Amino acid sequence: MKKKALLFLVLVLAFLTACSNDGTKSGEDPVLKVAVSEDTTTLDTATINDDYAENIIIQVYDTLVKRNANGEIVNSLAESVENPDPTTFVIKLREGVKFSNGDPLTVEDVIFTLKRAAGTEKFKSFYGKIIPESYEKVDDLTLKFKLSEPDAAFLNSLSHPAVSILSQKFIEGGADPNTELMGTGPFVLDEWVQNDHATFSRNENYWGDNPKISGIEMKVIPEASQRVIELESGGVDLAYKVDPNDVAQIEENEELQLFKKLDNSVHFIGFNMSKEPFSNKAAREAMINAIDINSIFETVYMNSGKLATSAINPNFKFSIADSIEPNKVDSEKAKNLFAEAGLGEGSKLSIYTSDNTQRVNVATMMQDQLSEYGIGLDVERLEWGAFIDALQASEHDMFIMSWNPSIVDPHYELLQPFHSSNKGHGPNYMYYSTEELDALIQKGISTTDDAQRAEIYKQAQELINRDMPWLYICYGETIVAGNKNIDGLDILPKYPQELKDITIKEK
Repeated sequence: MKKKALLFLVLVLAFLTACSNDGTKSGEDPVLKVAVSEDTTTLDTATINDDYAENIIIQVYDTLVKRNANGEIVNSLAESVENPDPTTFVIKLREGVKFSNGDPLTVEDVIFTLKRAAGTEKFKSFYGKIIPESYEKVDDLTLKFKLSEPDAAFLNSLSHPAVSILSQKFIEGGADPNTELMGTGPFVLDEWVQNDHATFSRNENYWGDNPKISGIEMKVIPEASQRVIELESGGVDLAYKVDPNDVAQIEENEELQLFKKLDNSVHFIGFNMSKEPFSNKAAREAMINAIDINSIFETVYMNSGKLATSAINPNFKFSIADSIEPNKVDSEKAKNLFAEAGLGEGSKLSIYTSDNTQRVNVATMMQDQLSEYGIGLDVERLEWGAFIDALQASEHDMFIMSWNPSIVDPHYELLQPFHSSNKGHGPNYMYYSTEELDALIQKGISTTDDAQRAEIYKQAQELINRDMPWLYICYGETIVAGNKNIDGLDILPKYPQELKDITIKEK
C-alpha cells in the first residue's frame, strides 16, 4: 500500500515539474496574454470602423501588401505588385498559400475580396475605382485590373484591413463574416465574447514562419491602471494603451519593459456642427480660445506625443503641422465669442467619451475650465458600442476621439473625418461638410505629382483650420508595456499590433 502511495506521489511531482507556472507543459509553446483597452462592434472587414477591430483582424487575415514598423510598404500575400501605367495593376500571389482550413488561396479569392470592399458604402471610395469588367486572371497566381482614373494612394490602400483576403467559398457558403473568421494569417480566432475577451490558436496551415507562441488571449480591460496591475501581477504579458501617468512606474520595475513610438494618430475634440450651438462658428472658435489644451497635454498626456496643430499628422507627407503654432488661451476673446454664440452664465453643453481613461480625464479638465465662463459641461462616459450609437444618433454637442488611418497617405487622413460622403460615420461625427474641401480631397488623390499634391493638401489643411470642426489635442504616441521575458515585438505606430513574431522566454 505504501509503495502505491509513493508511486502516486512521484507521478504527481513529475506532472507538476513538467508544467510551468501558467499551466503550460514543459516543451510546449506558451500562450500570449494581452490586456486591451476596448473592444469593437464588428469583425466584418467590409464594415470595420475602428482600431479595435483591426487588433483582432490583423492576427487572422493577411492583406496583399502591408506597412512594416519602419513605415515601408512591403509585400505580404503578394509576391509582386506592378504598376506599368497610372491605372493598371498586375499582382502576382505567393505560391503555396492556404487558408486555415487547408483550402488554397486563389486569384478568385482576391477578386472576390476587392469586389466586396468596392461594393460597400464605406469603402467604395477606396476601391470603387477598379473597373469591374477589367479583372483578368492571367494565370493561377496572377491577376490584372485597371482603375477608372489615377489614384496616388492606391498601393497604400491595398494594405487596409478592409481588403484582408477572404475565402470566396467560405463566405458564399453562408459563413457570418462578423463572427466567423477564416483567413491565411498566423492565427485562428477560436472565440470572441464582445467586451470581454478573444482567444486565438496557431494556424497550422500558415504560409510564413510558424509563431513561437501557441495562441493569444486578449482580455478587455477598460481601465488603464487595471491593465498595468494585471501586467505587474503576471496576469498578462502585454498591456496596450499605457497611460503616460504609469510610464515612470513601469520604467522603475525591473520585471517590465516599455515599447514606445510616435504614432500616426490625431487626438481631438469634435464639435457637432449639425445643431446649435456648434453649427455657429463663433461657438467653435470660442471653445478653441477657452480651453487650455497645453495644460491638458501636460497633465493628462504627460507630454507624451506632440501638440497637434493640423489635421494631417507630421509623420505624413505634405503635413503643414510643424509650421503652425499650437493654440493658446485667450479668455477675453473666448468670452466675447461665447456671448456672440448665445452661450453664457447657466448654459449647458454635453461631451461624449468612451471608457478610455485619458479621454475621460480630458473631459473632466474641460468641465473645470468651462465653469470659469459659467458654462456647465455634462460628461457622458459610455462603453465603445454605446458611444458610437450615441454619436450616430447625434446626441452629443462635443465628443473626444482619435483618428489613425490604416492607409498612411494624406488623402485618407482627410477623407473619412472631413469628406461630405462620410458625414455621420466615424470619425466625421462633427457632421462636417463643405464642397470646397471635397473638391480638394478629390484633386489630391487624382494627382500623382508630389509638388502639386503638397500645394493641394496645404490648402486643405488651411481650410479645415479656418472652419474649426476640431479642437486639436495632440499627435499620439503608441505605448505598450510588457514583461521582460517578451521578445520580438517590433512595435507599429498604431493601436493594433502584429503578435506573430513574439517569443516568451522562460524566467
